Amino acid sequence: MKDGNTPYKEVRALTRGIEIMEALADLGWARIGALNRYTGIDRATLYRLVQTLETRGYVARREEDGAVSLTSRILGLSDGVRQDDIIVQALTPILTQLTESILWPSDFGALTGGQMTILTSTHKLSPLSIHRNLIGKTRPLLRSAMGRAYLSALRPDEREHVLSIVRRLGGDDARDLRRISNIDALLQDVHNAGFAMSVGLIEDNISAIAIPLRRGSRVVGAVNIAFFRSAMTPVQAAREYLEPLRAAIENCESVLKIQIGN
Repeated sequence: MKDGNTPYKEVRALTRGIEIMEALADLGWARIGALNRYTGIDRATLYRLVQTLETRGYVARREEDGAVSLTSRILGLSDGVRQDDIIVQALTPILTQLTESILWPSDFGALTGGQMTILTSTHKLSPLSIHRNLIGKTRPLLRSAMGRAYLSALRPDEREHVLSIVRRLGGDDARDLRRISNIDALLQDVHNAGFAMSVGLIEDNISAIAIPLRRGSRVVGAVNIAFFRSAMTPVQAAREYLEPLRAAIENCESVLKIQIGN
């Protein structure tokens, strides 16, 4: 396609490469399938272009699941460069101390690839957990305590942007958006309670409470405490564990402010 002010023809491969980088700026870590749904670029082309970007150092690939993300080399897209690794490094020892104190496991989840993805977890350290390997697993945005806590902390324009990405990608979260008639009321309940909760919405025997994590003014994810549904209600859990959870979050936010600023 030619621009009205130039005789030169659009370079299709370059345009698609830019579309991929813009998609990763929105999605963070994403697999080829998510990029296909988000951009509409066919998979064969995506594999070739992503490989080229990776070779040039603009994209990094995660060995565990093949997901890719922007690297810090793309300085012009600094808002899209994820600092998840720094956040995980700061948060992991803090959540370890939290679990050693309260025994129940805790997870940190961030929005990557249009889904809430667990980036660090203490389930393997908790004597009260039946799970061991949750890192990289996803949780529903609207049915998990982490997802609700994250959404509730966003500004309305930020939240609409996130939800528009979810609608565009499709899948279970998009179906939840169609099913839940009043998302504003759901998130207002989170504000009223001072924390998000879920009761058997993902696994029948598991409940959770969660609050958001910020880096300066930016919401970067949410941290939960998970517990057996038979052991207590979310209100009872909040009464006993919300203050230690808040203290852990505040500690991490202070560390992040020192390490990477606002």
